[in-house]
Amino acid sequence: MHRVNWAANAAAFALLVLLSMPAAAQYGSAPPPPPPEPPRRGAPAAPAATTTPTPAAPAEVLRAAACAVGRDANSGNALLATLPRSPEERTAAAAFLRLAERCLALTSRLNTTALILRGAVAESLYEAQFANPATPRSPALGAAPLARPTTQDEMATALAPMYALVDCALPRRPELARVLLTTEPRSPEESAAFQALGPAFGPCVPSGSPVNIDPRAVRSMFAESLYRWSVVQRDGPASPWAAPATSAPAPAPGG
Repeated sequence: MHRVNWAANAAAFALLVLLSMPAAAQYGSAPPPPPPEPPRRGAPAAPAATTTPTPAAPAEVLRAAACAVGRDANSGNALLATLPRSPEERTAAAAFLRLAERCLALTSRLNTTALILRGAVAESLYEAQFANPATPRSPALGAAPLARPTTQDEMATALAPMYALVDCALPRRPELARVLLTTEPRSPEESAAFQALGPAFGPCVPSGSPVNIDPRAVRSMFAESLYRWSVVQRDGPASPWAAPATSAPAPAPGG
């Protein structure tokens, strides 16, 4: 486990190797089949169980999402409107993936996780609609917090502090999140952009408190948060993602 220290707040952020997603949070393939029953005497042996498909590389998921969003942006927005890890998310994600597979004329199913897919969709929608950065409104108007999973399991517990961190950090320095999304996933440039987010993270964490972060999950969350925030700045209070004016975070100086 690697540790990164940002002098902005002397807070230590432990970077996790990867938060494994349970089968119920994966899209593009069916859950693993149950163990085969012992064959009856004289009956043919049951076929061997199929293996779980290898997840697609994040760059491949991004390419597929961009193609699908170019054809039907509404399908991407429909996915982001669902609660993470809900039945509605699963239905919207499956529909979006089929669209993406047709768009790229893929001959095999695209397998990915909930967080990676939502992030790729948000990045694609942001890139398609915001060639220029959104201008913060005055008086300030923020986006509503990212929707949290309603489940009370280990994964939801692990993700909760990351949702809170992104909700706090994004309005302070949206331009740093924009730089992060211009980098190739899993590249040295992505790592450098993530490190540069330190000034935005610092005020969001109590001094000396360690926070476990998966950079891969945080990129997806920043993508969705930046897209939603930018839509609110463009569309104002009429946006379905706009937060009540009284709860909008104050913009950081120069942010």
